[in-house]
Amino acid sequence: MGQHSAAGLDAAPQGYGTDPNLVTPHTPWPRTLSERERALVTVLADIVLPGTAEHPAPSAMGIADFLDDWVSAPYPTQQGHRTVITTGLAMVDAQARSQFGTGFVELDGPRQRTIVDQIASTTATDRSFFIRFRSLLLIGYFTSDIGFKAIGYPGNVPLLAFPGVPPEAQRVIDDELRKLGL
Repeated sequence: MGQHSAAGLDAAPQGYGTDPNLVTPHTPWPRTLSERERALVTVLADIVLPGTAEHPAPSAMGIADFLDDWVSAPYPTQQGHRTVITTGLAMVDAQARSQFGTGFVELDGPRQRTIVDQIASTTATDRSFFIRFRSLLLIGYFTSDIGFKAIGYPGNVPLLAFPGVPPEAQRVIDDELRKLGL
């Protein structure tokens, strides 16, 4: 018999934790966006990615919850994104107040779109907020049940063989990525 301490024999093996609960997911950190920031996220997201009769707007899938959870995570990447997002949301609100005398959320649709056009413009001084916001918006939306339906993703289902992306679908993907500058 090897050299084992009595304490070592009684200790349970250490693992990495349990599988995540994907049915009712929960994150262990508090969400940190203010109600105002969440409202800005919701309105801005629906302007950047408007819903259609067939596909609901991001607000319908809870985009503010997704983004709040993302930027509240205690990891270096997400904390960097938090700085960009919260600074950008404050900038959007400040620009609305400067131009129109009220906050972004309180503006009518055409004035909101004016502000979005200004921050999204390729001539904008700093587009880092818009680029990061748009990326997180697309990630959140198209990884939700609503987004899966919009792109025709049936979920994780077994296949005998992978037929690949149909050429027509690949052309659409490539065109959309070009439009987004990605």
